[in-house]
Amino acid sequence: MSVLSYSESGFDTQDDRWDDWEDEEMNTPMKCLFCAHSSQSPIVLFRHVKQAHGFDFPKTRAALGLDFYQSMRVVNYIRTLGLNDSNFEHVSGFTIDGTEAFLNDDAYLKPAIADDNLLYALDELDLDDSASVGSTSRVGSLSRSLKADGHESLESLRERELTARIRTLEHQLGLREREVKFVSEQFDEYKQMVKQQFYDSIDDDAPTRPAEETAGCDEADGSNYYFNSYAGNEIHMQMLQDKVRTEGYRDFIYDNKDVFKGKVVLDVGCGTGILSMFAARAGAARVIAVDNSDIIHKARANVIENKLEDIITLVKGKIEDLELPVPRVDIIISEWMGYFLLFEAMLDSVLVARDRFLAPGGLLAPSASYIYLTAISDEEYINDQINYWDSVYGFKMSAMKATGPVIDADVDVVPAAAVAASRALIAEIDHGTATPAVLDFDSAFSLVATRDSTIHAFLGYFDVAFARSQAAPGPSHAELSLPVCEGGDCAARSAQVSAKALWRQPEASMNGFTTGPHGTSTHWKQTVFVLREPIQAKQGDEIRGQFTCRKSATNPRELDMVISYCHMPASSSDAPAVTKQLSYQLR
Repeated sequence: MSVLSYSESGFDTQDDRWDDWEDEEMNTPMKCLFCAHSSQSPIVLFRHVKQAHGFDFPKTRAALGLDFYQSMRVVNYIRTLGLNDSNFEHVSGFTIDGTEAFLNDDAYLKPAIADDNLLYALDELDLDDSASVGSTSRVGSLSRSLKADGHESLESLRERELTARIRTLEHQLGLREREVKFVSEQFDEYKQMVKQQFYDSIDDDAPTRPAEETAGCDEADGSNYYFNSYAGNEIHMQMLQDKVRTEGYRDFIYDNKDVFKGKVVLDVGCGTGILSMFAARAGAARVIAVDNSDIIHKARANVIENKLEDIITLVKGKIEDLELPVPRVDIIISEWMGYFLLFEAMLDSVLVARDRFLAPGGLLAPSASYIYLTAISDEEYINDQINYWDSVYGFKMSAMKATGPVIDADVDVVPAAAVAASRALIAEIDHGTATPAVLDFDSAFSLVATRDSTIHAFLGYFDVAFARSQAAPGPSHAELSLPVCEGGDCAARSAQVSAKALWRQPEASMNGFTTGPHGTSTHWKQTVFVLREPIQAKQGDEIRGQFTCRKSATNPRELDMVISYCHMPASSSDAPAVTKQLSYQLR
């Protein structure tokens, strides 16, 4: 049992040993928030901060009612600013009003500099605020306080000192626990990524579950499958190697650096982080990259490897559920397009991001998109994809042909020479004003045969357009419906097409890109809607119809489509036109 004893000078030699240990811990200099000045007392230090840099920390803390952890965030936030600004030591005025996002951002609970003793001393500001500068928790100061008034016992003073020390240690412990939790969460994410890669590697060997076992799977399973499909390298390499896609975004961002300079940019579905890094290199002040796939772990490594981690913040999760570290963004970039533009339904997520986070007057890139329909005559495609089953090594396999009420729409590259009709614009989407409801659409169309041919299928594709301002007027419906510019017709047509529709001209002068057969092929290819009965068309014949597109009722990332059409020969005929209807699915 230890006994506390006192000498005339205050404490015996055992207490002197305590003082030596405590002085070694507590007298470590604390660095100014703005410059290299340091002090052993937080009160003295904050007096310097007020006089030299115009920031009254204790007064601000009291006025805004900041708790200990918010005070820590203030310190770490200011230190972070200093790490990124070589002239920060010359700051002569600094204020906060309590509305700043960083006050509730746990990222700022992590010390901005190593061994920041000021964080551990913040609690002392709550103790005896009215005392002199020397009234810290050190024993010598307590002795001076005792001599000054002579009323408080040494035991009481010692108790106050120990209480203060315990509170400081408790806060240090809390800080360490948060750091451990942060590291633990990062490690858990890493384990999950390794686990997923392991299961992916053996997935081909795993037995397929019977249909009755999977019938009860809910929508979340489909959503997880969608995001997991983007976790591997192969799909991202395919997209990055699509030069039309990747260079289309790069050229828009780099050619409009004045639009991106100093802006806050949100990248929805960031994948490898390529668009985020384009934006950072173009001068964006901050980029927030969001992805719900495990690819984000590799994206984070890519960002760090390219030394862009001070600009790009990566967040894992669904944009519909996340809270961003900023209230508003100036620009949203996203490569969301799927087959036939709307397959995978990622545009819905971009529209959610727009409504939740885009500042008034903000920009989306791309800013608009367009779906076209035409018709093709392609005997080679029909032989390869349909008639192939008529003789497979001498055997008939007619059961493999589509015989049900719904035909699978096919995704394939079709040569421009196969196009046998004009094109019709069947969907026009302004990304700044569109709602999810307009992504299910009905559109009348009229195609005119450009030559005598056997039309085997309808063909769908899309264009996307980039604009410097979302408020800029888009092309008129008439401009969008002009025939495709090809070969020698380009020079003559350039006088008819305004600058607002440049993306429809050859790729060298496009403000955007096309996925149509007249352009360089992309990983989106085109979507083929094979006819059960080919149309024998003469040049000038019209094919008139209605195109309906809906999200699938069983999986909203898939599409159900219906095409009703009739062939109207250009030559006069008394025979009434017969309307036919075909149903398609894109899975």
